[in-house]
Amino acid sequence: MNDKAPVTGTVMPEGNAPSQGEMDDLKRDMRSAQWTHWAQTNQKRIIAAVAALVIVLMAGGLWKEQIKSQHSAAASLYQQAVNEQDKTKQQSLMQSVVSQFDSSAYSALAQMQLAHLDQAHAEDHLKALITHPEAMKEWVWQARLDLAAMKIEQGDKAAANALLAKIVGDQYQQLRHYLMAMAAADAVEKEKHLQKALDAISNDKVLKSKIETLMAQKAS
Repeated sequence: MNDKAPVTGTVMPEGNAPSQGEMDDLKRDMRSAQWTHWAQTNQKRIIAAVAALVIVLMAGGLWKEQIKSQHSAAASLYQQAVNEQDKTKQQSLMQSVVSQFDSSAYSALAQMQLAHLDQAHAEDHLKALITHPEAMKEWVWQARLDLAAMKIEQGDKAAANALLAKIVGDQYQQLRHYLMAMAAADAVEKEKHLQKALDAISNDKVLKSKIETLMAQKAS
């Protein structure tokens, strides 16, 4: 009696072990049979999954269009605010950018502008800019330095030093060390930071001249 392996029609050679090629065919047939059985059993689930995927892809496309539309609207409102000559109206428009598009980079830019337009709440605007997820690192650096300068003016040198302890880019080091000199606890510390400020990259001629004057006064 001949024994045949009933696997999707593939026959085992009589009296001999299957060759490697035949074993590979068997494995492919078994996998094919398993997949066919699974597909038949789960046909409704497959159809539902495909339908869900189509919906997700369509929604993704619509989401991208919505994001693009929101970006354009935020840019338009921010530009309108920048071009507004009346400071009261400009402040109101900037606040609209923040409230309507709070998760966009334009909201961070508006907070930067509001720190100057709305002096009574400048600290709040700077803090909002520092923690904004879409703010560029350069904006955050400048906001920290501006907030540190405010703290020095308020006499809160501890708070200023905590802000100034954080790293900033090279182009901000001169202002950072100048402010650290202003918040220094003693003359030695102040002179050290003034020298570092003088040695740093300078983007502000007025600030550099002020530092040079302070250094000359120390030397005399």
